[in-house]
Amino acid sequence: MVRPPIPENEEQRLIALEKYRILDTLPEEDYDNITQLASLICETPISTITFLDAKRDYLKSSLGLPAGPPGERDLSFCAHAINNPGELMIVPDTRLDQRFADHPFVIGEPHVIFYSGIPLVTEDGFALGALCVVDHKPHQITQAQQNALRSLGKQVTRLLDLRLKNEMLTSKQNKLEQIANDMEMFAYIASHDLKEPLRMVKSFVGLLKTKYSSQLDEKANKFINLAVDGSERMEILIDDLLAYFTAGTLSIKTELTDINEVIEEVKELLNFSIKEKHAVINTDHMPVVNMPRTAAFQIFQNIISNALKYQRKGSKPEIKISAIEQNEYWEFSIKDNGIGISQENLEKVFKIFKRLHNKQEYSGTGIGLAIVKRIVEQHEGKIWVESENGCTFRFTIKK
Repeated sequence: MVRPPIPENEEQRLIALEKYRILDTLPEEDYDNITQLASLICETPISTITFLDAKRDYLKSSLGLPAGPPGERDLSFCAHAINNPGELMIVPDTRLDQRFADHPFVIGEPHVIFYSGIPLVTEDGFALGALCVVDHKPHQITQAQQNALRSLGKQVTRLLDLRLKNEMLTSKQNKLEQIANDMEMFAYIASHDLKEPLRMVKSFVGLLKTKYSSQLDEKANKFINLAVDGSERMEILIDDLLAYFTAGTLSIKTELTDINEVIEEVKELLNFSIKEKHAVINTDHMPVVNMPRTAAFQIFQNIISNALKYQRKGSKPEIKISAIEQNEYWEFSIKDNGIGISQENLEKVFKIFKRLHNKQEYSGTGIGLAIVKRIVEQHEGKIWVESENGCTFRFTIKK
């Protein structure tokens, strides 16, 4: 028996093998399917996918061999195959080959008389192991079978690359989720820590205005009013910031929510504004959806309140709410007859803090629609806006 030689690039080869984290992993159906196909195509009772580390040959998948611990690399036929990365190794009768004639696996179990293995080569040229077929008697494989074995070997390396890419994506996703969680926690804590001193400032400025306004001149009272107005707007901004970062996360429990009831609750909340502007809100019959009631309320409350707010002076708001059933989603639309949005700003309206008008024209912090977008996307939907004779906000919620 001749021991398999060590490849010249062995150190780099082992580093490449470690990168894929394939050794000592649980069986996987995709690899088992390949060994089954290889055995079927080449008409052999045994087929394996073998990876070779410094001392062992590890069978990622095997057909026709009993399960067991990894074998010794010095006894591995595949350890010979990897020394010629671009070639299919074929040994029709191992008893006639000086490398294997007295091999313990030839003269004893599992009686490897025929062997053929295609090295599993990475894009960088490292042979990590081999896909092989084995028979207990002398055997020949046709050119078509050889080509099939090469193709199946390439499929194994594609599975390895896919495994690596999935692990990288998972790692990146975990890091992004951690960053997002940290940002939410920071915003939540910062907002709470900001509100307490803000309440104190607002309280003392309010006391100044109440008790000493008659003793101060016009300029001083103007400054006090500016301070009161600024603290009130800051309080609204902090509350909106909290609402944005907690949108869709305060209640991860889903529930059946009747949108008809949600819209009635929104109309009740906005009752003063509706009556003041003589607004008309027409609603088709709405479905029941599987999402938290508070999340649905935030969506409709933000869009409807915007439809009431962004109107020309003296106009009478008209709002139409409807829903269309799609295969997997409900598509909702909320149409108004307001001032509309220019084409270049249709996407910008969903960005946090993005305001298209100054606060003297229309109040607000520019967070409402960002909250809506965040909630919709967390429920596997999408949202967009069209503008023609007003605005039509459309969004989908998965059934």
